[in-house]
Amino acid sequence: MKIITAKTLGEDQQALVLGIFEENTDNYKSYSKELAQELQDALKEKMFSTKFGEIYSTKMKPFHKIVVIGMGKKEELTIEKVRKLLGKAVTQVKGAKLLSFSTNIVELAASHKKLSEELVGMASAEALLLANYSFSKYLSNDKKEKMKDIELVSLQWTHAPAAFGEGLKKGRVIAETTNFVKDLVNEPAAVVTTSYLEKAAKAVAARHPMINVKVMDMEELQKEGLHALVGVGKGSATPPKLVILEYKGAKSGPFTALVGKGITFDSGGYNLKPTKYIEDMKTDMAGAAAVLGTIKAAAELGLKKNLLGVMPLAENMVSGKAQHPGDIVRAYNGKTIEIGNTDAEGRLVLCDAISYTEANYNPEIIIDLATLTGACVVALGYYAAAIMGKDDSLLEALTKAGIDSGDRVWPLPFFDEYQDWMDGTISDLNNVSMKGKGYEAGSITAGVFLSKFVEKAKWVHVDIAGSAYWSVSGDYVQKGATGSGVRLLMYYLLDQSGK
Repeated sequence: MKIITAKTLGEDQQALVLGIFEENTDNYKSYSKELAQELQDALKEKMFSTKFGEIYSTKMKPFHKIVVIGMGKKEELTIEKVRKLLGKAVTQVKGAKLLSFSTNIVELAASHKKLSEELVGMASAEALLLANYSFSKYLSNDKKEKMKDIELVSLQWTHAPAAFGEGLKKGRVIAETTNFVKDLVNEPAAVVTTSYLEKAAKAVAARHPMINVKVMDMEELQKEGLHALVGVGKGSATPPKLVILEYKGAKSGPFTALVGKGITFDSGGYNLKPTKYIEDMKTDMAGAAAVLGTIKAAAELGLKKNLLGVMPLAENMVSGKAQHPGDIVRAYNGKTIEIGNTDAEGRLVLCDAISYTEANYNPEIIIDLATLTGACVVALGYYAAAIMGKDDSLLEALTKAGIDSGDRVWPLPFFDEYQDWMDGTISDLNNVSMKGKGYEAGSITAGVFLSKFVEKAKWVHVDIAGSAYWSVSGDYVQKGATGSGVRLLMYYLLDQSGK
């Protein structure tokens, strides 16, 4: 999609999308008396309302379609509402099978002085490109023809272009990278194997000299003692790997480590997942994909931070070589873990990756992302990821980044009372809780387990089990993969780097 700015609402696009606040008194009379009269009649007959998200469409030359979207009360407009408005615009125009439109929504949004012009620019590019996304690789040409992407959007913009233009550039990189991640997660598990993700990481590094890639294969993982990771992947025909991307965007300073769960398919192992739960398990590598996307976006924006992208990759399958319930493994940091449930495998690959990263790179901050627990989906649904940890400043910074980016997070408690719930009986730890009935506070106890593998770094766990893959559509998010984590991390990193 090409995004341009223009001082006026051009008439050379196929559609026109207009925003209208509740405080409006003009109904676009100064633009078109005919349109103003039609809008006035529609409002009077209650066929349309200027409340947020209400939509009225009509045909009027020279456009094939005119869409008017209610923007609600001006004082209540937020940056996330800007994204939603532009998402609705894309949906309306794309649904009419039109390829271009002109809009004044961002110009109106910038008139709300509480919203910075750069942030409006970022949100605009993100919403337009994310809403325009489709995963059509496996469709026939006939079906592809019926769902063509919008090719051009013209944004009315009469302000100074610098800040807004810079925001558009940043937002484009973040959105395109998010869509790159969505492609990875939407692909079948037969395509996206551990080797496929290794190649994807090397391809990203090849385009950016500031990125160095290290890959540990099965033999090296065993030699180095990452037995928790090896145990999860040893039942598969595609061997486990640990892929580390080292991005040096600053001349000096510690690393911020981003660790992403990369289970390319999760059968559950011998604790096999049932029908209606197993079908979407190609998505269990969404955390690793988000980490790869974030490193890619950081490099493309030239972020002045030192980052590690750590991707523990495995396929959790059933075979004669697969891990059994009741097995005991010794993790990289020396702690022993009894396998109470082979379907609690994500925490096993993450714990080795976290402890290995801390021991060998000494990062100041570790943030892990994982589609970790069904309990998180029950608690929060699709619209926020869960975060937990003991560093309040890091939790607050990520919460703010979630609000600004629309890739939201919600803190869960991490009370002292939870901290022994993953203790083992014949081992140091169990990978499922041994207290109570075993299922209480499932997302929190999974985070407690991971915390046992962090020694010094500031650490936060982000559970994207619900936010990474939606079964419903949103205003600028389709059913399927969402790329959750990329916008969250990029807004956090941009804020921390002051860029």
